[in-house]
Amino acid sequence: MVDEMQKVNARAYLCEGMDPGEAKGALLRANPDAVVQTLRVGSVKNEFLVEMLAAQTLQAMESGGLLAKKPEIDLLLRFAGTTQISRAIESDGAAKGGKFLAVVAGHATPSMPSGFNGVRLPRKPLSRSELGRIEGAALLGADRS
Repeated sequence: MVDEMQKVNARAYLCEGMDPGEAKGALLRANPDAVVQTLRVGSVKNEFLVEMLAAQTLQAMESGGLLAKKPEIDLLLRFAGTTQISRAIESDGAAKGGKFLAVVAGHATPSMPSGFNGVRLPRKPLSRSELGRIEGAALLGADRS
């Protein structure tokens, strides 16, 4: 049986008509123990991929092996596939004005704040390229050793 405290729950919402910072703040208030990050649309289309990358960040938090000082930056780095924060922001960071993804991940089931109008990404089996992204993100931590 899986220990409920170790289970990772992640949600990814496609958002439009909101400020990424405001969306992030609303999700953090609704999920104070979660890691929340906003991303550029197009970098991810499968919520299962989000959950797998989030699991790496949560594990790194627990083991002291984050790629950055903050877990939300670690998560961004894993999505971007780099250890360079500026490169990750440029390639995968959400920009004001337009669509973006809001990701919330933790051990508890994430809550959607009242009035939040994001549409949840579909959840489907991982493709070969998505499996490659997961492997590449895991190797980012190994490269730092």
